[in-house]
Amino acid sequence: MKRTLLGLFCLLSLGHFSCLAQSGRPMRADEIAFYNNIHEVFYSALPHAYKSWKVVEDGKEFDAKKFFCPLNDGCYGTISVSIGKGDPYSLSYFIDFTMPGDESGLLMATAFSSIKDYTNADQIATALKSTAKSKISIRVFNNIDGGQFPVTYCSKTPPETIKLPVTAGLALKGVRAASCPIMSSGRPDMAGNYYDNAVVFLGKAVAKKTPDERSDGISGAVYAIGFDKSKLDKVITQNIVVTITGDAADIEAIIKLIDWQKLYNAIGK
Repeated sequence: MKRTLLGLFCLLSLGHFSCLAQSGRPMRADEIAFYNNIHEVFYSALPHAYKSWKVVEDGKEFDAKKFFCPLNDGCYGTISVSIGKGDPYSLSYFIDFTMPGDESGLLMATAFSSIKDYTNADQIATALKSTAKSKISIRVFNNIDGGQFPVTYCSKTPPETIKLPVTAGLALKGVRAASCPIMSSGRPDMAGNYYDNAVVFLGKAVAKKTPDERSDGISGAVYAIGFDKSKLDKVITQNIVVTITGDAADIEAIIKLIDWQKLYNAIGK
């Protein structure tokens, strides 16, 4: 079905967009400049190489006029009428790094050969934890109205505060240790996710913290970031959220490669 200019709205979801039937309007010059600038900030602040790993990223090329019109079918230069009224001026950016296949394959083979008893939760947890170091994912968001950002960890290894060169409203790293086997229906979960995680809030403090109710043996909390809805119509960045998922050592290495000052300087612009 052919879509018209007034029948296209693209919903932002973790750096990807899908088109929905809603009304649109032409983008203003300040909106175009804002989106182009924040994308450039995100791109230039994040690393684009890590070890010898393969990189999958959102890409350097960006055109704000295509932001809500990825298929370029007549809606070029339009924006949803809800932006600046009911929805914030938000953008996301992502980068994933993955270990080369020969290395990750050896990692998996070594780990599973160490399991002698597939009913032993400690053996399985140790093996799976040793494999949770073959990839790392970085997500960056701006102008988040609350949101839900979990920090999960083994109860025996409470979350650690991340040291940054800028002031942060939240900067925590959660470690999923083998000493907290991930369970499913009372049994060791062979597909358990032992990747560690980190969340950083810039520009605003934590607005809400709630327990992450889980049944798999992992502890955690879910954080929401502050957002001033009275300034929803302002074409500025109120907050920035960075999430990183990977092995704790790789997370620490990536943190050192991010230009935190550049991200922090984007607040209010």
